[in-house]
Amino acid sequence: MDKKTLDRLIDRISSGEATDEELAAYNHYLNQATDAGENWNEQRFGNEELFGVKMLDEINSRIGYEPTRLVRLWPRIAAAASILLFMSIGGYFLLHKKQTLQVAQNDVAPFSKQAVLKTGHGKTLTLDSNARGSLAQYANTQIQKTGGEQIAYANSGVVTEKVIFDTLQVPAGGKPYHLQLADGSRIIVNVASSLRFPENFRKNDNEIELITGEAYLSIVHNANAPLTIRAKDQLIEDVGTEFNINTYNDEPDSRTTLVEGAINVNTEALKPGEQAILNGKSLIIAKANIMQVTAWKDGYFRFNGEHIQAVMRELARCYNIDVVYDGKPTDVGFYLRISRSRNISEVLKGLERITKTVHFKIEGRRVIVLGKK
Repeated sequence: MDKKTLDRLIDRISSGEATDEELAAYNHYLNQATDAGENWNEQRFGNEELFGVKMLDEINSRIGYEPTRLVRLWPRIAAAASILLFMSIGGYFLLHKKQTLQVAQNDVAPFSKQAVLKTGHGKTLTLDSNARGSLAQYANTQIQKTGGEQIAYANSGVVTEKVIFDTLQVPAGGKPYHLQLADGSRIIVNVASSLRFPENFRKNDNEIELITGEAYLSIVHNANAPLTIRAKDQLIEDVGTEFNINTYNDEPDSRTTLVEGAINVNTEALKPGEQAILNGKSLIIAKANIMQVTAWKDGYFRFNGEHIQAVMRELARCYNIDVVYDGKPTDVGFYLRISRSRNISEVLKGLERITKTVHFKIEGRRVIVLGKK
């Protein structure tokens, strides 16, 4: 997109005449130009910081906005990506669009549900966010609540022949939970997810199972006690690594994304930055957008061109809501980065600013997506 085309596009957006496709193209252009510096093309866009300052000044002048304090945030905007970019660089004119979001009853806040730990000894523990200290003590294992959404396992060092499995369940509407296994491996379990894992470790045949949902795993490799991970028709073998697994039942495929290290997925080797995509019995290896894949564990929604149905599936899990469509859903791709700690009305308003053809109505724990009639 050249400068003349960008100027014309800004004029159409600021006058309210831009189409859905033009709004999507504008957001995509800015995100592409500033994807955490990874794809920055200095020959095309010039110096990164100067580009940001110039763009901000130009848009402010077009919409008559006079900031009371100038803060040079461009490098951080580039790192933070979509929503900071959208709001700080290109979003002032959209903030003044008429908001149509209807909140019929109470807004929906995040993190309303508590995680549950089910031990292999038949004990069920509700994991209160405020509690700390010992949760359970068995012959070879101690389970500690280390604060917030965190639990840690410790073994006495005695290797047993019989393995005992515990299950961590994080409900829809909960908060991602951090788990440290007895071997030092760390796992973050996303909302609407269930993870089965060994309470104690044997010399061999140690296995973790992601029953459903999503998890980010930092696995400590131990040749004397190798660990495998099962997840919806996937068998993952590690060599000391960090990776993300997404196996939600309402998604069209399952994805395992390697961040660093090395893993095999159904015997297929992945390199850092790649993901294995399983659709039925078909497995393909593709390049991954690591920032988008791991945004959830860092406390953000990050949408990078997803359609409204994909966006709403993620919101439904995070806020424990029902989603209803009234009218034909828009086919515009959404580009947005926003904190998962915000009430759902704030997230929906952010989505409304991207296109004029989708609006929302909140009725208790039901969100109605108002599309084209």
